[in-house]
Amino acid sequence: MISCRKLLGLLVMIGFAGGMFLGAPTFGGELPKKGDKLATFELPPPPSEKDRAYLGITKPAFRLPDIRTNLLLIEIIGVYCPACYRQAPIFNTLYNRIEKSGLKGKVKMLAIAAGGNQTEIQYLNEQKQYSFPISPDPSFDVHKLLGEPRTPFTMLLGPDSKVLYTHLGIIEDLDAFWKIISELTR
Repeated sequence: MISCRKLLGLLVMIGFAGGMFLGAPTFGGELPKKGDKLATFELPPPPSEKDRAYLGITKPAFRLPDIRTNLLLIEIIGVYCPACYRQAPIFNTLYNRIEKSGLKGKVKMLAIAAGGNQTEIQYLNEQKQYSFPISPDPSFDVHKLLGEPRTPFTMLLGPDSKVLYTHLGIIEDLDAFWKIISELTR
């Protein structure tokens, strides 16, 4: 028979371990939320010349404010993340809708591949998994800075890197999300 104290201790340990595996922040960081301003960090550019041109990136490393746009959609992805693969077609549709609308140039999209290297990004590009640029984060530096979110994690940022919107998980309702983007660009 297990005592109440041992049971409570076991439940606390299971909850702690479960939080670690579910992507809870392990360095005391919190996920960015509306109103926060992201810290400045550098990223390697996407491997594709077309993607670098879309973002206006000419340097060997860039910061988010280097991307000249009114609204920047950042999606933190995992290269081997099943939920990210489910969301990719939804966001490819969103990218195409933006590029064919009056929001072209006003809204840009960038995926950051937590743990992903240049070779993995090139493979995703060859498979046409994503229509929009992907920047690698091979050492998880940006992922850690953002509180180690589970993937996919979506943020909409203003030109000053101020967080205007966040969503953890798959965005299922593209029309509702389009409405949010449209309102933020007015």
